[in-house]
Amino acid sequence: MAKVLELSFPIQCSEEDTITVQEHLPCQLSDFSCKYLGSLAFLAETDKADLLTKSGRKILVQFVLTSILVYLAMAMDLPPWTLKAIDKIRRGFLWRGRRDTKGGHCLLAWPKVTRPPELGGIGISQLQQLGWALQIRWLWLHKSEPDRPWVTFQIQMHPAVKALFRVAIVSEVGNGKNTIFWTDRWLHGQSLDQLVTTPFGSVNNKARKRTVYEALTEMKWVQDIRGAITVPVLTEILKLWDLLLDLTLQPEVDHAHIWQFSSSGVYSAKSAYEGFFIGAVQFGPWGRIWKSWAPGKSKFFMWLVAHNRCWTADHLAKSENAWLQVSL
Repeated sequence: MAKVLELSFPIQCSEEDTITVQEHLPCQLSDFSCKYLGSLAFLAETDKADLLTKSGRKILVQFVLTSILVYLAMAMDLPPWTLKAIDKIRRGFLWRGRRDTKGGHCLLAWPKVTRPPELGGIGISQLQQLGWALQIRWLWLHKSEPDRPWVTFQIQMHPAVKALFRVAIVSEVGNGKNTIFWTDRWLHGQSLDQLVTTPFGSVNNKARKRTVYEALTEMKWVQDIRGAITVPVLTEILKLWDLLLDLTLQPEVDHAHIWQFSSSGVYSAKSAYEGFFIGAVQFGPWGRIWKSWAPGKSKFFMWLVAHNRCWTADHLAKSENAWLQVSL
């Protein structure tokens, strides 16, 4: 009877561990890599990606390729060409497990893929909106923690960042020292540039940065309104005067800024990111697909089915007929 030679292939073991294995196991030791069932048991990077399902690649795209950019996107507004290049890599890995891919391999447009599941996507973050949501953190800290040493620096922000922040923040005035009189939403949940639009047009840029405390001290807000006092301007000044008549600042009470997009009233990047999709059309089947107990690959398949992106025989026949009509 032929004697079967058994081999052991320790991987990343110390010399002591290797000696221990050899003492306890009646086999010879060899180096990795090795042949297993006639094939080389060593996978290249591209081969490893081929073994993953699209559901598995989706997880890697979101939590590896996307997460790498978090700190960079928080600090700066990435240019469009950079976002396009990164999306090319993310898209290629999702659909083919490769760095590059052709349009025919992408079963659904990338802007639809990178939407929240309830809006028809698979939850991969859109890079531009993700960067904006992260940058809002600096505006929030500027409001909520004004004693930080960097708050005097001028922070360059995309207009979309400032617009969402204004919508998301409502201020409760205490001493009024960290609430902007004209542009913050502190009076009945509205800002004065929305309540009295005509006088606000006559306020210069320097005066628009005045705090509530500064504006109400000796009624300096009236002095901020320059130019001709027309009837519409006078009407809105009197309206604002009535609104401020019974307002009393509380010197010992600090300001409070409430983030409206979360139940806790505190900013989070997740709630800020979701704020960019407010008003979008809901995707009906999303709950039955993504909240089911099915395996990830089954959920991904059903997601494609819901978008009519499975290349079944009838779908292929329709595509072929359409191509023939175009050719003729």
